[in-house]
Amino acid sequence: MKNIIRLAIAYIRYYKKQAAALLMGVVLSAALFTGIGSLFQSGRMAALENARLEYGDWHYNTRGDFSSEEEFIKKLQGKGYEVEKYGLETVRKAIEEPYNIQFVYADKGYLDMMGRKLKKGKYPEKENEIAMDSYTLKNLGVEEKTGEQVALDGEIFTLSGILTEMPEKLPKQQGDFMQVFVNSTLDYGKNGTFLYLKFAEDGNVYKQVTAFANNFGIKVRNFTRNNGLSSYVGAEAPADILETIKTGLKYKEAGFPYIWEQLNGNGTLTDKVILAALALFSAFVIYSLFQISVSKRMSQYSVMQTLGMSDKITFGILLTEMCMIFIVGYPIGVICGNLLAAFTYGKTGQIFIPQNQINHTGIDSKSLENAAINLPDAGKFHINQNILIYGAVFLFAVLLVICWMMIRRMKKMTIRQMLVKDTAKHSKDRKIYSIRHGNMTGILTKKFMYARKSTFVGILLSLSMGSVIFLGAAYVTENTKVNNELTFKADDGLASDIQIYEASDKLTDFIPENMIKELNNTTGLKAIHPVRYLLGEVPLNDGKFIWTDFFAETANDETWKPDEELMKKYNGVAAKTGDDDYALKVNIYGYDDEMLKELDNYLLEGVVDPQRMRKENSVIVKTLMDGQGNYDGIKIAPGDFLQIKTIKDISVDPEALRFLGEDDWYQEKELKVAALTSRPLAKVDTYIGDSGKDCVDIIMTNEQMKENFGVSGYQTVSISVEESADAEKISAELGKLAAGVPKCIVKDYSQQIKAQNLYLMQKMLFFYGIAAVLFGISILHIMNSMQYLVTSRKHEFGIMRAMGITDIGFCKMLIKEGLRYGVYSGLVLTIFYMIVQKVLYYFMVHVYLYLHPTGFISWLPFVSVVTLNIVICILVVLVSGRTVLKEEIIDEIRKVLFPGFFDNNKVRSEYLKFLVGERLEFIQYHLKKQVSNAFANQDVCRECSKAQAEEKAEEVVFEFLKRIPKIREYLNTDIQAAYDGDPAAYSTDEIIFCYPGVFAITVYRIAHELWLLGVPMIPRIMTEYAHSTTGIDIHPGATVGKYFFIDHGTGIVIGETTEIGDNVKIWGRIQSRTYQKRISEEETITKTAYEVSINRMELVEKEEKEE
Repeated sequence: MKNIIRLAIAYIRYYKKQAAALLMGVVLSAALFTGIGSLFQSGRMAALENARLEYGDWHYNTRGDFSSEEEFIKKLQGKGYEVEKYGLETVRKAIEEPYNIQFVYADKGYLDMMGRKLKKGKYPEKENEIAMDSYTLKNLGVEEKTGEQVALDGEIFTLSGILTEMPEKLPKQQGDFMQVFVNSTLDYGKNGTFLYLKFAEDGNVYKQVTAFANNFGIKVRNFTRNNGLSSYVGAEAPADILETIKTGLKYKEAGFPYIWEQLNGNGTLTDKVILAALALFSAFVIYSLFQISVSKRMSQYSVMQTLGMSDKITFGILLTEMCMIFIVGYPIGVICGNLLAAFTYGKTGQIFIPQNQINHTGIDSKSLENAAINLPDAGKFHINQNILIYGAVFLFAVLLVICWMMIRRMKKMTIRQMLVKDTAKHSKDRKIYSIRHGNMTGILTKKFMYARKSTFVGILLSLSMGSVIFLGAAYVTENTKVNNELTFKADDGLASDIQIYEASDKLTDFIPENMIKELNNTTGLKAIHPVRYLLGEVPLNDGKFIWTDFFAETANDETWKPDEELMKKYNGVAAKTGDDDYALKVNIYGYDDEMLKELDNYLLEGVVDPQRMRKENSVIVKTLMDGQGNYDGIKIAPGDFLQIKTIKDISVDPEALRFLGEDDWYQEKELKVAALTSRPLAKVDTYIGDSGKDCVDIIMTNEQMKENFGVSGYQTVSISVEESADAEKISAELGKLAAGVPKCIVKDYSQQIKAQNLYLMQKMLFFYGIAAVLFGISILHIMNSMQYLVTSRKHEFGIMRAMGITDIGFCKMLIKEGLRYGVYSGLVLTIFYMIVQKVLYYFMVHVYLYLHPTGFISWLPFVSVVTLNIVICILVVLVSGRTVLKEEIIDEIRKVLFPGFFDNNKVRSEYLKFLVGERLEFIQYHLKKQVSNAFANQDVCRECSKAQAEEKAEEVVFEFLKRIPKIREYLNTDIQAAYDGDPAAYSTDEIIFCYPGVFAITVYRIAHELWLLGVPMIPRIMTEYAHSTTGIDIHPGATVGKYFFIDHGTGIVIGETTEIGDNVKIWGRIQSRTYQKRISEEETITKTAYEVSINRMELVEKEEKEE
C-alpha cells in the first residue's frame, strides 16, 4: 500500500500540469454543484418561512372533538409521529352580516401558529369582551382604540385588544371571513372545535399524519392539509409515479405538462434535473482530463506490468491518485462554492425563492404591493448538507468508474502500444486520403484529426456541450425577459407607472371623459391610455366551442362546482344553449391606437390595424388558453363574424348582466374578426374576472365602443410618467383629481416596477453567470485535450517539417486544424442546440406557459459562441504547437539511432531508409537553428553576422550527421555490454526501453560529438537533461570507450577530464578535476585529481552471453 501511495504522489508531482488541470476540474465541479445546491436549498427555506407567514405555521387540521384534551396531550409523540406544536380553535358562532365573521375562541397554540400577536390591549377575559385585527376594525368602521363599543349580531361588545392580521393567504384555503376572538366562557351552543397540528419536520410529515390518524382512529381523509406548506415539508401524499405517467399519457389534455406539474412539487424536480445535469457534465470533464493524464504515462504502466504489476495494483495507483486530488479539491470547491453562493445569496437571494409569476393588475393592488416591492425576504443562507454528501458520494463513484474504464482500456492495448503511448485504434486496412494532387498539409491534417477518433469526438463534444449549455441558458433568459415584459404589459397596460381604475362592478360607476381631458393637461405625464369596458355574451353554435370541459358550468364533472358569486350575478361564464351550442360571457374592451399596436406582441393570427378596424368595424378576439399553452379551444379565425350581445343602457337592472332578461334590455352587433391574440391589455377584474387566459375578450377601438354600444366612460386609465418627473408627487395630484369620481382609485406602481425589473435583471445575470462558468470548465477541458492531441503527434509533425515545411507553413497548418475543429464543433453544437432548443421551447410554451417565445435564439449570441469556439481552437492549437517548434533534438536522434523503438506506429523494414532520411532532414533543420543561436550568443562568434553563424552551424551539423554511424556503433556495444553484464536482462529491447543508464549513455554519446565539434552550451544542456531524468551525470567532455555500462546509476558523476577505456562497468561515482598549481612566479604545474566513490567497478572481458 505504501508503494502505491508513493507512486501516486510521484505521478502527481511529475505531471504537475495535468494534476493541476484535474484539481481545477474537481474544484470547479464541486463549487458549482454544491454552491447551486445550497442556493436552491436557501431559496426553499426562505419560501418555507414566507409560507409560514402567509398560510400559518401548521401542517394539518381536523375536527378536535376529543373526549379528553389531557389524553391527547399524553400522546403527542407516538409510534411513527411526533407532534411538535398544536393549537385548538373553537368557532362559537358565524354571521354573514355585515360581513362573514366568525366568533372564535383560540388557545395559545393556535394564536402562535397563526402569528396572531397582541398589538394593543389584552385577550378577552369576560363574555362581553372581544379582540380583532386592524383589517376587521377598518371594515366595521371601528376606531383602533381599546375600550371601543362594537355592535355585532344584535350584541354590544367591548374591544379589549387589537391583534396582528391573520395569515394573508389563509382565506384562500378556508374561505374569506373575518375573525372576532372571544372569551372561553362565551358559548352559543353551536361550537365546532378544530385541531391544528404541526409535526416534526425532520421526518416525512405525511407518514406522521398517517401514523397519528391510525393511533387516534381518525381517517386520513378527514385531515385538511395546509397547501401553502405541504410541498416544502412533505405533507402531500406521495405521487404514484407510474400512475401519474399513465394518466398524463392517457389523456391528451394532460400530457407531459401534467406529469411534470405532478412530480415537480414546488420546483424540486426542476432543481434535481439541473443538479443532475451539472453532475453529469462534471463527470464528463473529469473523465476527459484524467484519461489524458493517464495516456501520457501509459508506457510506464506497461513497464511495471511487464515486471509483474497486476491490474489490481494499477487500479489502486489510479484510484489513490484520484482520491488524493479529490480529497484536496472537493473541500476547496465546497468552501469556495458556498462562500461565493453565500455572497450571491446575500445580494440577490430573492431570485432563488420559488414563487409564482408576479401579476400587476389594477384591481388586485394589494397583491402587487406585496409581491413586487415587498418580495419575500431571502432570509439566511443555508448550506445544503445533503448536497455536500451526495456530491462527495457521486464524485467518488465517478472516480471508481473512471479508474475501472482506464484499466479496461489498458487491457485492450498491446505492450508496444502502451510503450509508445499509442492509444488510437488502427484499422487493418490503410485509408487513402488523396488520390489526386492536393494540399499535402491539408490532407495530413485531416488524417491526423481522424486518427484518434475518441479524442476528436471528445473535443467536439466538450466544445459543443459548453456552448449548448451557454446558448440554452441565453435562449431561456432571453425569452424569460420578453415573457416578463409582455406579461407585465398585459397585466396593467404597457407596464404603466400609475393606474386609475374603478373599484366597482356597477355599470353606472365609470371615469368620465372630461377627466381624461384634465389628465392630458397634467404636467409630467408621458403617455395616457384610457380603456373602455363592457360585459357581453357571444353565442358559439354548431360545435364552435371545442373545450366544453374548460368551464365548470359546461364540464360534465359533479366534483367541480361553478363559482357561486359568478353564477348569482352573471349566470356563470359559460352556458349550454343547445345540443352543440354554447354562450360565453366576454369582456369587451376599447383601446387607443397605441395599445392596439402593442397587441402585435401577442398576435396569434391576422393583422392589427386600428384604421382598418374602424373602417370595417372589425374586432380583435383574445381566445382561451389551456394549461399546456394551447389556443385552439374555439373554432374561430380572422375573417369570421361574431354575434355580440350587450346591454342597451348602463342604467338597466343589474339582473340584465345574467343575459336572461327581457329582449329590449339588450342589443346585438355582428362584427368581423380581424385578428386573434393571446392576451389583452389593461384587464378589468370587477365583473367575470380576467386572468388573461381563462376568458374570451373582444377588443376594439375606443371610437368603436362608443359608436357600437354607446359606451363613453372609461373603466381604467394607464399612465406613464416622464423619467425626470416625481411619480409620487404626480400620484398625489391625480388622487385629488379622482376624488370627485365615486370609487375611483389611484395607485402608484413606479417603485414596484423598479423592484420587479431589478429582480428580473438579477435573475438573468445569475443564469448568464452559471452558463459562463460551465463554458469556462469546458474550455479548460478543451485546452487540455487539444494540447495533448498536438503534442502526441510530434512525430507526424516532425516528418512534415523534415519534408520541408517552414515554421510559417507549420503555423498555417495548425491554424487550419484549429479552424477545422472550430467549424466541426459549430456544426455539432448547432445540431445539439436545435434538439435542446426544441425541448426548452416545449417547456416554455406548454409547461411554464411563456408568452410567444422565439423559435430560435437571436443571431448575436449564436454567432459569438461559434466564433469564440473557432478562436479558442486556433489559439490552443497554436500555443500547443509552439512546443513542437521548440522540440528537443534528442528524441529524434534516438529514433534514428534506434529505428522503430520510439515510434508511435509500427515501422516496416522496407520504409526504414526512407524514415531515417526524413528524420535526418528534421534533425539537420532544427539542430542547425539551435547551433546557430548557440554560436551567435558565444564569444567565439559574437562578432559574426547571422549568415556567418548559420554557415558555421551548417558545417558543424553536417559533420555531426556524418558521425551518427559511429555513435550507433558505440551504442550497440554499450547495449551488448548491458545485456552481457546484467543477468536480469531478458532482451536488448528491454534494455533500450527501460534502462536509465543506457538512456544517459545515449545522450552522452550525442552530446560528446557536439562537444568535440566545438558547439557551446548545447552539449551541457543535453547531459543535464539526462541528469535530471536519470540521476546520472556524465559531462560531455569526458572520454568513454566502447562496451560501457552503468547499472544502478543514480548519483553517478563522471567529470569532464575523466577518461574511461573499453569494457568498463560502473556502480557508483568517478570524477576527476584538472587544476594548476603555481610553484613560483616563473613556474606553474598542472595536476589531475581523481575522486572515486563507487560500490563496484569492473574491467569486463567481452564474452558472449548464452541465449
